[in-house]
Amino acid sequence: MRFALYHHVGSGNKGCEALVDSTGSMLSRAFPESDIVLYSLRPEEDERCEYADIASVIPVSTYTGEPLPALEKAYLKLLRARSVHSADMRYYARTLRTLPMEDRVFLSIGGDTYCYGENSFMHAFNAELKRHGRKTVLWGCSLDETSFTPDNAADLQTYDAIFARESGTYTLLREKGFTKNIFLHPDPAFTLPAKELPLPEGFVAGNTIGINASPLVFKYENNDQKGVGMHAYEKLIEFILRDTDCSVLLIPHVFWSFSDDRGILMRLYEKYRSTSRVLILDKEYSARELKGFIARCRAFIGARTHSTIAAYSSCVPTLVLGYSVKSVNIALDLFGKTDGFVVPVDELEDATGLSRAFDRLLQTEQLHRQVLNERVPDYIRKAGEAAMTLRDFLTES
Repeated sequence: MRFALYHHVGSGNKGCEALVDSTGSMLSRAFPESDIVLYSLRPEEDERCEYADIASVIPVSTYTGEPLPALEKAYLKLLRARSVHSADMRYYARTLRTLPMEDRVFLSIGGDTYCYGENSFMHAFNAELKRHGRKTVLWGCSLDETSFTPDNAADLQTYDAIFARESGTYTLLREKGFTKNIFLHPDPAFTLPAKELPLPEGFVAGNTIGINASPLVFKYENNDQKGVGMHAYEKLIEFILRDTDCSVLLIPHVFWSFSDDRGILMRLYEKYRSTSRVLILDKEYSARELKGFIARCRAFIGARTHSTIAAYSSCVPTLVLGYSVKSVNIALDLFGKTDGFVVPVDELEDATGLSRAFDRLLQTEQLHRQVLNERVPDYIRKAGEAAMTLRDFLTES
């Protein structure tokens, strides 16, 4: 079986890398003779990755020809609406012309691409694939009410199969009338193995708190509380330094110049480095390597969804500073509730909200870890079965 993974924006985002890595492994197990290619906006990032199951990384950002009419129309519409950066649109134009329309099954691995309103370039992109008779699969997706604009809903209907990564999305799809070839499997990245590197000096295994912060999360602050997110991280670190004997490891998970977690984390590091208990991973590691660090933490607080997935899947007690439906629905699937597990950034009323929530987490730390140890193995198993479900679907269709 021949597969193409598309709507991938590069491995500088370690969540994107984790999805490619884990999906490739799953497909190779379910389809031993499979040939898998990856189309990447930033091929130089992916070519540095050790993707054992990806046959080739195809650069899609070198084509300079004119976009096809359907995509050009979408491009102009989006530029007028100023809802997408023109470089992103040019990427999809080039991609559409670069993709070989041979007999492959196309897996769209951008799990949250429908979570930010209208997505005209996806509509044009998928229409071109269907024009060539290709099977398309929306893989490991999250959706919310804003995903179902009329045009988005029509585009979602064109997929041959949709794999929801949490039950909230699966239920919503069924409520919206999507009842055929809709499957529920946890995020593929739950299956990603960890790679353990030597720990940084000062890291106390089992007594270090991992912290991830993202510039993206601050965009979702309540308008009446602008700046509260950064102050909340400061209060959190001060609480850990004052009320525990733990070290702190600041862990970036996205390394793009326009959305680099290290900017915020370095500011925090510089403020507290004199304590000798606050450390930072200031260079880029692979998704597996970052998971190796996270797995050896006592607890983890994260904003990036896939940093928290790395923690959950390692059975590390985790608190999420949430900004999207993804974090809420994953917590609901794992724990049956969000209270005590997710702090929505738009509900932070003051700078102590995050540290208070973490204090409560420490008070129930052993119970939290016990619940994860009981539930995560089955969750990982179900995530790993997604490719087998895809195999059965492709066999029957």
